[in-house]
Amino acid sequence: MKELFYPEHQQLYDYWNEKRGNRFAPKRIDIDPIDFPYLLPNLCIYKVHRDPLEYETTLMGTNIVSMWGVDYTGKYVKDIVLGPLYPSVKRHFDTMINEKKPTLHDLDASWIDKDYIKYSRLMLPLSENGQDVDRILVCIVLQKKNHLIQGVDHPSEKWV
Repeated sequence: MKELFYPEHQQLYDYWNEKRGNRFAPKRIDIDPIDFPYLLPNLCIYKVHRDPLEYETTLMGTNIVSMWGVDYTGKYVKDIVLGPLYPSVKRHFDTMINEKKPTLHDLDASWIDKDYIKYSRLMLPLSENGQDVDRILVCIVLQKKNHLIQGVDHPSEKWV
């Protein structure tokens, strides 16, 4: 996985890592949002459905709702308008499910008719049975156009 540039990602990853212990992923019940209320606006949780493999949004934080302009809670990723990113986003979800490891992606958001140019998405697996990923905990950090004007480096330049 790439280096975590954003403090929100690092804080959630550290929490998730502590909760998982020696397992590949913690259970959903191990994750208590009361432990990180400041991150809730940036979080999503997806339920994994199999046969066919699909991802249902079960939680969408207020910053994410603001980014999309719609609350997609209860919707499947395939039904969310992701513009030109859908094939790569689906591949990211599938890869994380198969590899059972956290993933980090820096994605273009300039096509969203808002003030965003990029978003960085940390995906963390959750597992009830200790063998399969059945939920995905996601933290999204948005990079706005004005950050570039102020001279903030693009985070991918810092990733190794």
